[in-house]
Amino acid sequence: MENKKKSCPEKLLNRVSRIEGQVRGLKKMLESGSGDCNKVIAQVLAVREAVASLGAEILQEELVCKISDRKKIDEKQILKLLKMR
Repeated sequence: MENKKKSCPEKLLNRVSRIEGQVRGLKKMLESGSGDCNKVIAQVLAVREAVASLGAEILQEELVCKISDRKKIDEKQILKLLKMR
């Protein structure tokens, strides 16, 4: 169990790094004016989906940790987080 807890942050940080790369690519497209509107919109949508997936994964990891630690899960908080997506 200890290894899983240590690997979670690394996995999440890798996802954040990929998102960061997507955002940098989007910024370059906008700065250079080389990206056509369809490509820019596609990149924006990809970034949005990547961030939403990251949020869902963080929520999932939190639930798994609470269940494995047998901590009380706040249903209202979970529903609130799910509505953010």
